[in-house]
Amino acid sequence: MSKIALVVDLKLVPGTRERFIARVREHARTCLASEPGCLQFDILIPTDDGERVFLYEVYADQAAIEAHDATPHMAAYRADTAAMIAARTRTACTLVGD
Repeated sequence: MSKIALVVDLKLVPGTRERFIARVREHARTCLASEPGCLQFDILIPTDDGERVFLYEVYADQAAIEAHDATPHMAAYRADTAAMIAARTRTACTLVGD
């Protein structure tokens, strides 16, 4: 079974990036520590756009993504960051060469 990567493109509300980064760092640590199917969680900040953030997450399989989406900490993260995110696109990708 292939691993699945999620690439999340976030457009932030102006002036919220520092608060968002602090909260998503906490979320990433929680996911990695408490979800066996979450294998990697990286936060990427473009050098030329102060209002965008990308998340790169790797999961063992689709079931791990579904488990991730259903966790209480995911619900808390979404509630805590809702006012900071102007737009969000999440793309699931099959990892190749793994």
